Amino acid sequence: MSHFRILRVDHYDPVSIGKKNRFLYAIYGVIPTLFILAVDLGAMHSKNYDMVLFGSIPVLVMVVFLLLKKIRSDINNLKTIGEIEITQSCLKKKIGDSLTEYKFQSVNKLTLTRHIPGTRISESKSRYFSYILKIELTDGSEESMVVSDRSEDHDHKLSIADTMKTLKKIVPFEVNIS
Repeated sequence: MSHFRILRVDHYDPVSIGKKNRFLYAIYGVIPTLFILAVDLGAMHSKNYDMVLFGSIPVLVMVVFLLLKKIRSDINNLKTIGEIEITQSCLKKKIGDSLTEYKFQSVNKLTLTRHIPGTRISESKSRYFSYILKIELTDGSEESMVVSDRSEDHDHKLSIADTMKTLKKIVPFEVNIS
């Protein structure tokens, strides 16, 4: 079906990096609304409306720029270490010279969790740059990896979320997308 890049996060807890970036991205989205409210309230109670407006615009631009720079720096720090191929019969994980196949008969559950939000339209199709794919096997072991949103084949038109939705219809085990 599709090939996706496996990414390396230079942090001991990749989940915390994702939570931090989603929080920063939420702040990035809320700041313009708060700015408009503050300017409107300032205009109602201030005689120096122009001074408030033009004095606060540089502060807003600086805060938005710094937040966006922080989120993008975390995206730029992700390095490709391999790829995972999702087929109709198995998952093939290739890191360096190592190739691991997970037959669907040995998989108990697949979980796809949002990781880092995308900041550019070209970075993602589903608004997230990366996801955490957790594979739970029938023998009780599990493996987690950070994967990119866009496929390496199909001209980057497929997202991993779309592939998992399709896989959910095909496979006999549980597939969770959150």
